[in-house]
Amino acid sequence: MKKILALLVALVLSLSLVASAEATIVKVGVVGSTNEQWTDVLKPMLAKEGIELEIVYFSDYVMPNIALASGEIDMNAFQHYNFMNNWNDENAETYGNKLAAIGETLIAPLSLYSDKYDSVEEIQKGDTILVMNDVVNEARALQMLASLGLITLADDLTSYATVLDIVDNPLELNIVELDAATIGSQMADSSVAAGFMNGQYATQAGYPHEEAIAVEAFDPENPDQHGIVNIIAVCEKDLENPVYKRIAEAYQCEEVANVFATLYAGSFVPAWNTEEAAE
Repeated sequence: MKKILALLVALVLSLSLVASAEATIVKVGVVGSTNEQWTDVLKPMLAKEGIELEIVYFSDYVMPNIALASGEIDMNAFQHYNFMNNWNDENAETYGNKLAAIGETLIAPLSLYSDKYDSVEEIQKGDTILVMNDVVNEARALQMLASLGLITLADDLTSYATVLDIVDNPLELNIVELDAATIGSQMADSSVAAGFMNGQYATQAGYPHEEAIAVEAFDPENPDQHGIVNIIAVCEKDLENPVYKRIAEAYQCEEVANVFATLYAGSFVPAWNTEEAAE
């Protein structure tokens, strides 16, 4: 009997070792601390398939792509097409890897928040407005200000808009460019009238989506807006990796959509359900 028990224990241990050895570890870079779709849904779901997700947290938009291109992580999920394409143009040659989208995740409309005003119409002459300082999201914020009638941008833009492209600023707004991660912490400053944040940073800073005084419109029928769809990025050479493709496929599930609908109501909408994004 002792020999049988010993054999059974040895068998269980060996099977555990085999299972452990066969597990595929994938390092996923995310930004910020609110990523429940990865930690609460995808991590346990994919573990059942032998895919172990190791979530690597970053605090800004700079390091996740550098880490990916340098091989420190296997994929990241924080950016949209426009951001990735701009990064490739400026950095792919330097780091020796071009990044590519292996799957689409969510749409995070840019929103304007204020501790001072309840509507855009209340914005006063000389007010300070905070915008992101990365080239693609700054352009989104400026386009929103233009669509709201607060500024006018040059008609002949050939690249992403910057503050230098403002041709009319009737309220003489003071537009301040800041790192996206710091805008939430600056909102309480009495000199700040309003600031732009996306869903991730707004949630972390305690600004519910329904409190935004303006929200970026998304038209799924407009091909020019496809660039603001968020993605899972990998190195281009890894696009056919079956494990990475499975992770991208798993992301587009009902459980993740439920996380967006509850924890991030309005801030994130599934990229695979563009009708909801347009509502």
